[in-house]
Amino acid sequence: MDKRMPGVGEHQIHINPEAAKDLGINDGDYVYVDANPADRPYEGWKPNDPFYKVARLMLRCKYNPAYPYDVTMMKHSAWISTERSVKAHETRPDGRALSAGTGYQSSFRYGSQQSITRDWSMPMHQLDSLFHKAKIGMKFIYGFEADNHGINTVPKETLVKITKAEDGGIGGKGLWDPAKTGYTPGNENDFMKRYLTGELVTVEKA
Repeated sequence: MDKRMPGVGEHQIHINPEAAKDLGINDGDYVYVDANPADRPYEGWKPNDPFYKVARLMLRCKYNPAYPYDVTMMKHSAWISTERSVKAHETRPDGRALSAGTGYQSSFRYGSQQSITRDWSMPMHQLDSLFHKAKIGMKFIYGFEADNHGINTVPKETLVKITKAEDGGIGGKGLWDPAKTGYTPGNENDFMKRYLTGELVTVEKA
């Protein structure tokens, strides 16, 4: 297992293969994802800030032809990086972003979805104790609503800049192993190309 992975699994950003290739990004490479530098990953950041490394989003890039050239996708609700998780990732022999003393496991080596998005939740959606109308149905509830009005769970769209950070191969060298198989989207071998175009199927008359 690549010791650069934050844990037993890791978050990915999906990108159109042609768009990635035009940026010099191979399937499985690690990338930096940056949004509006005026306030992200946090207001007043500087490249030499110790916290900037913690807050700037880095994750693995995955080819996905289902997305248009200018569109990427990253799932939400992942566990964000913290100072402790980054320190653990950089010092533990196994590379896990597992915070000492708490057992908190980050889904990222560095950064989070919150590095690039902003959730403009109303105050009543930010605390468990505030009263508001439910999003569905005629009722009133207290606190946030799962997957819709939670501080760290709201899906958002934002303009981002993607740049290559590291090769995807073990230890940061070469291609990511799954991209070598010929069976992944955007990296199909001749057999898979024939399969996808229907050339492996024959129809016989009864």
